[in-house]
Amino acid sequence: MKGLILKNQNGYFTIATENNSQIISRSRGKTKRQGNILVGDWVEYDFDKEHTPSIVSVYPRKNVLSRPPVANIDQFILTIAVTNPNPSLFVIDKMLIAAEAFRIPVLICINKADLNIVKAEEISSIYKKAGYDSIIVSAIQKTGIDILYSKLRGAVISFSGPSGVGKSSLLNLLIRKEYFNCQEVSSQTGRGKNTTRHSELIKLTNTNYLMDTPGYTALDLNADLADGLDFLFREFRPYLGKCKFNNCLHLKEPACAILKALEEGIIQKTRYKSYQDILTEIHNRMVKY
Repeated sequence: MKGLILKNQNGYFTIATENNSQIISRSRGKTKRQGNILVGDWVEYDFDKEHTPSIVSVYPRKNVLSRPPVANIDQFILTIAVTNPNPSLFVIDKMLIAAEAFRIPVLICINKADLNIVKAEEISSIYKKAGYDSIIVSAIQKTGIDILYSKLRGAVISFSGPSGVGKSSLLNLLIRKEYFNCQEVSSQTGRGKNTTRHSELIKLTNTNYLMDTPGYTALDLNADLADGLDFLFREFRPYLGKCKFNNCLHLKEPACAILKALEEGIIQKTRYKSYQDILTEIHNRMVKY
């Protein structure tokens, strides 16, 4: 029988079954020896003579992310606040790069619109022009929640983003109960206080499960990523292969199609700046190690 791992408590796994119930199971045999069963894993389990469930195998994963560890994410809800804490477009772009690298569909959710709707619309416009679906919501005013609900897709849906942006408040509104802990924003640092300590999927419907995670910004910054970084920027893709040089990095090279699109305002300056900064970060790491 097939099930989805919702939670791991010291080796006792909560599994969502195909008949929409939940059971507590442990692993056995080769699966137990190998360990490393993650929340989000699809597993095969059965029952022994005493009707005790055991996990016997883990299905292949389509992606694995860390901090906290989770497998098989079907959709990122990249959640940011329009202010308090102030958004970093560089951090947003790094999270989008992570999603693109793992081929995870993304929805950008801009919360706290009640604090500055004009700025929310400006941020939304940036990412819509870059090819991303973006919605504006307010957890305080409870606006945009129905639209957000209608856009949720897949079994494992990760609300990912910096602490303090209102992920937990939005999740509580979606599941219609106070389950997720809400964080305050530090008056000293202007950043949210992270309370996410482990991975856990919470049921939304019989086929959709939600989780609260911090922002996935830790990429494998190596030469391989540098070679393909331009492809991970969606709006760059129509121009790839059209530069004069095949190994063009789109920095100062002549006859660069990306730089031309930047000059024409097709590619936005903020997104191109993130590309430059991420490329610099990769090269610095390569020199360091």
